[in-house]
Amino acid sequence: MYSFNLYLFIFVFLCILMMPFFLLAGGFVIYERIQTYLAALKGRERKFQNINYLISIFKDENSEQELLEEALEAFNKHFMHFGEISKESKEYQGRIDFIGALSWCPKMDIDRVVNYREELVKSNPNYKKEIETVIGSALKNRDEKKGKKK
Repeated sequence: MYSFNLYLFIFVFLCILMMPFFLLAGGFVIYERIQTYLAALKGRERKFQNINYLISIFKDENSEQELLEEALEAFNKHFMHFGEISKESKEYQGRIDFIGALSWCPKMDIDRVVNYREELVKSNPNYKKEIETVIGSALKNRDEKKGKKK
């Protein structure tokens, strides 16, 4: 029939003709994966702006230390300053619940919780009594819980 060189030439020619198609298809696949990754990051960012999600992280005993640090950082960024919210509002209760969950979390060092209490009181002097009460009672209950386990 024809020589091997002709078949080789036709194969290489077809591969060269198909190259733009493969590059475009690969580009679209990579673009979609990047978009999916960015959407996941945006969703994660939204989760960390939800105080109830942050509370659930500290209440979960299986949470990793890295996730706890991220949750604490997100609280500092979005919820640290109480501002002029009333003590009857949901926002206030959510922040107090977070502080209680943080203090109750067995993976958080007690010294660190005490230092964090000082930061909170310094940022929110109007709520000093409430913050100290919540952290104090949570630490006391935490110690009692440890005592029962031993």
